[in-house]
Amino acid sequence: MNKSREFSIKNSALWAAYGDALGFITELVDERGVFRRINTNRVQKTVSWRYMAGGRFGAEVELPAGCYSDDTQLRLATSRAIKRDGTFDVEAFAKIELTIWPTYSLGGGRGTKQAASNLSSQDVNWFTNFFNQRRGNYIKCGGNGGAMRIQPHIWAAQQKDKSKWDSFLLDVVKNTICTHGHPRGILGAVFHALSLYSALKNGSVPSPDLWFEFVHFFSEIAVLIKNDKDMGTFWLPTWENRAGIKLEAAFEEVKQECLNDISIIVENFKSKSERSYQNCVKQIGGINSSTRGSGTKTALIATALSWMYGDERPDIPLTIAANCLQSDTDTIATMSGAILGAVNPEMPSEKIMDREYIEREAIRLAQIGEGKIAEVFNYPDLMLWQPPKTQLDVVGVNQDHFLIKGLSYAHKVGNEVESQGKGDAVWQWLKVAFGQSLLCKRRSTLPQFSKSEISHGFIFPKNIPEKKAQTEKRNGEGYKQQSLLPDISATDRKSERVNDVDRSKNNKTIDEMTNLAINSNFDSALIGNHLKSFAKDADGIERSIAYSSIIVKALMARLRKEREQR
Repeated sequence: MNKSREFSIKNSALWAAYGDALGFITELVDERGVFRRINTNRVQKTVSWRYMAGGRFGAEVELPAGCYSDDTQLRLATSRAIKRDGTFDVEAFAKIELTIWPTYSLGGGRGTKQAASNLSSQDVNWFTNFFNQRRGNYIKCGGNGGAMRIQPHIWAAQQKDKSKWDSFLLDVVKNTICTHGHPRGILGAVFHALSLYSALKNGSVPSPDLWFEFVHFFSEIAVLIKNDKDMGTFWLPTWENRAGIKLEAAFEEVKQECLNDISIIVENFKSKSERSYQNCVKQIGGINSSTRGSGTKTALIATALSWMYGDERPDIPLTIAANCLQSDTDTIATMSGAILGAVNPEMPSEKIMDREYIEREAIRLAQIGEGKIAEVFNYPDLMLWQPPKTQLDVVGVNQDHFLIKGLSYAHKVGNEVESQGKGDAVWQWLKVAFGQSLLCKRRSTLPQFSKSEISHGFIFPKNIPEKKAQTEKRNGEGYKQQSLLPDISATDRKSERVNDVDRSKNNKTIDEMTNLAINSNFDSALIGNHLKSFAKDADGIERSIAYSSIIVKALMARLRKEREQR
C-alpha cells in the first residue's frame, strides 16, 4: 500500500467533512441567523448548535460539534456503493441509498430530494429519473448536489489507469445523473472530479491554466455518455427529447459560461484575502439566490479558493468560505476541503462527527485504488428490494433492535424529539452498526421489519457466498439562468398531470406488467405486446426503458439460478 497516497485520501476525506460541518452552521442565514445558532456572528471552528429539522413543523434538535450535512451523508452513500474492483454500483446507490436518504437528511436541495423521492417508484431507474413536478424538474436540476458527493470515485480510482480520466469520470457522470439533468450539474461534478484528481496526482492544487484544460475536456464527456450502453441507449435519447437540444450543444453552452467565469475569477481573485474571495464569489453570481447553487460555479469557486490558499492550513480558507454568508457555505467548504486535504500534511484538529468511520471508508477506497483486497458493503438483493414509500417507512424494529431499512441495525443515541406539527413523527439520533450517526425521522410506534430488508454491512470478499459474489457482478436545484435549454411552462406541467391520470385509469402499472411477464416464464408474445402498448403513452419511451430493464434483470437472475443448479 502506498502510505503517502492513503494518507492524502484520508486527509482529503477528513477536511471535506470538516468543511461541510463548518459551513453547515452558516448555511443560508445572515449574521443574525448565525448568532441565533452559535451566540456569535462568526464561525471559527466546529461547535454544537440548535437546528430546526424538518422545517417549520419539524423539531428543534441539538447537533453535536462536527455534525455534517447532506454533502458528507451522500458522499458516504457513494462510497458504500463502490465495489471491491472500484466499479460503482449505481443501481444500489439509486434504488437503496438515495431512496432512504431523505429519512436522515440534514439539508439537501429541492431537486435532489425530489429525485430521491421519484426513485422510490418501481418503474423508475437511475437512467430514467426524468421527473417534472411542482417542486422540481430533472432537466433544470443544475445544482451542486452531484458535485458535492463524487469524491469517492477519485479516491478509489485504479492506479493502473492513472493517466486516463475516463476511468473514473464515467462513474462520476452516472452518479450525478441519478439526480441532476442540467449540464451545469453534470459538468460541475466533472470539473470538481478533475480538480481533485489533479491535486492527488500532482500533490498541488491545479492552477488556472489547468482549469481551462478541464473545461475544454467537457466535449469529451458527451462522447463518454454516447458510448455507454445505459446512458447512450436509454438516458441520452430521452434527455434530448425532453430538453429540445442536442447534448453537445448544451455542453458547449455551459463550457462557454465556465470559460467566462474563470476569466472573471482570475481578474478578481488577485490577492490572498477574505475580501478578495468575497468579491470573487459575488462577481460570478455565488451570492445571488438564483445562481449560488450552480454546480459549475460552486466547483470553480471551490477550486479557486483552494488554489489561492494551497500553501496554508486548510482551516484558514475553509473558515473564510464558511463566513461568506449567503453563498453556499457548506458545499464550497466541503469541496475545497477535499482538494486542500489531498495536498496538505496537516490533519483537522477540531471535532468531526463519525471521524473514525470516515477515515475507515477513505482507507478502504485507497486500498481499492491500489488493487488490494478491501471490504465491500453487502446490500440487500435488489430483485427483492422494495423502496420506502415515505420517509417514515425507513426505521423499524426487528427482535427489539432498531433497524434502518437498506442499511443496518442501529442503537439509540439520546432521547427522541417530538415533531411540532401534527402526526406521529419523532426525530431520533441513531448510530448504525458500521459507525455512522443519523438523525432519523421515524414513527413514534415502530413497524416490524424482516432481516431481508437490511444489508449485512461491510464484509470481506472471502466471506461473500458464491451466489452473492456472482450477483455483485451486475452491473442547483432552483438554478435559473437564460439558456438554450427549454423552460417547462405551467401549462406543460398541467398537461403531464392530466396524462398521468389518464394513464392510471387505462393502463396497468409497470409493476403489474413485469409481474405478468415474469410469471408467464418470459413469454415473448406477451412481452412484445407490452412493449407495443407503451407507444400509446406520452412517456412511452421512459416506460418501455423501465419495463425492459426490469425484465432483463429478472431473466438474467433466472438464468444464473438455473446454471447454478446444474
